[in-house]
Amino acid sequence: MKRAVSSVLVVFLVVGCVHGRGSVSSVGGPAASEEAEIGAAIHRGILGTFEVYHEPVLNEYVRRIGERIARRARRNDLAYRFVILNDERVYAAHAPGGYVYITTGFLRFLTAEIELAGVLAYEIGALQYQNPKFSKAKMVFEQLMQTGSLIGPAFGTIGALSLTGLLVVGIVVTREKSIEEQIYLADRRALKYLVSSGFDPQGLIDTLRRMQNPLSPFRPYLYDYLKSHPVTEERIDRLDAAFGNLEVANVRFDAGRETYLSFTQSVRR
Repeated sequence: MKRAVSSVLVVFLVVGCVHGRGSVSSVGGPAASEEAEIGAAIHRGILGTFEVYHEPVLNEYVRRIGERIARRARRNDLAYRFVILNDERVYAAHAPGGYVYITTGFLRFLTAEIELAGVLAYEIGALQYQNPKFSKAKMVFEQLMQTGSLIGPAFGTIGALSLTGLLVVGIVVTREKSIEEQIYLADRRALKYLVSSGFDPQGLIDTLRRMQNPLSPFRPYLYDYLKSHPVTEERIDRLDAAFGNLEVANVRFDAGRETYLSFTQSVRR
């Protein structure tokens, strides 16, 4: 327990050193290469920790859905990459530079194409950093990597994946004052991307609602995701309110249930 507490303190001390000083760089300037460098380093760490699921048909399907959504995002300077991690836990994440990750456990949890689209749209939305401070984020990341042996035991492998830049870098490089506000903005962007790319935005809301079911057989596998992507009633209410402002009343969407179940057969065996 003492070691875990020390790990938490290390993270907050490092982040605290960055907040409060440092200039802001604009997207496309020197920060762009630092963003790519941080993202590539995180990606290498993830590949060294998790097994990648290489089944070609499913990978192509996820990539196609992801790229369809990413074309609607503001950050068209990013080379979006979609990676399936072979892990039974329900998890999705992102890393600077356009990396988006989803586990085989999450693909088993989902039941339709619009739900997959919702999960990917959220992670893409979270990558739309405003005026990134990647010079300072790089310093945070490097210090986190140096203390990685302490961070891991405190948060577990999936939790450490989130910490190694996915949430901490998000705090450093964005203007938002809280993780909750970052989540809300990513949700709002996700709804916009889903509608403009032809997916029913209800898929994102339905997925989050199912995560709240205390009797779900997936409940033990959702722990890490709900820690880093809290699903509160306030979040659902804000999503419902944002959904109500979308111009979708007369639009017919296909949930893509049969298509999704067909493409994800390999993870359901």
